[in-house]
Amino acid sequence: MSSVQDLENDKTYFMKEYKTLISGFEQKNGIEEKAMINFNDLTKVAKYLNTAKPQSHMRNHKFSLLEYLTDLKSLSENKNATEIDFLILKRDKLNSITHFVNIKNGFSVRNNIIHSYALIGILIDIVLSVSGIAKHYFYIPIFMLIFLIIGYIKQKKTKAENKILEL
Repeated sequence: MSSVQDLENDKTYFMKEYKTLISGFEQKNGIEEKAMINFNDLTKVAKYLNTAKPQSHMRNHKFSLLEYLTDLKSLSENKNATEIDFLILKRDKLNSITHFVNIKNGFSVRNNIIHSYALIGILIDIVLSVSGIAKHYFYIPIFMLIFLIIGYIKQKKTKAENKILEL
């Protein structure tokens, strides 16, 4: 297993180690379904972490990604492993990485953009309805529609940049 020091000294070391671990999964059928992860999207994240600046911030995320793949390999070899074991591993190792690339760097997980913007619009419309201001525009959910359109536009932009992940 690699160390944080190795990742610091050689930028290409991470991708070599990553590709070695991923190639072992290509031979196993059904591992993507068991782990509930898309390896193509995981490769997008790995490439992003390898090129993003400053590298000092990426080092821990790279190390976590390699740890996840190593643990996934050992878990997939265990015949008694359940779906819950795969989910716990995913939660423990990948949550910080997905949070980092989602919030800080413009990636999105599936259709979360549209849903979150629509929810904001609904909450604003509810507050305006309860306060009585919405009676001036006949209780039409204007803000929900506006935020739904904004979410749709952001989703299209994210999809065009190939930053939608199935993690």
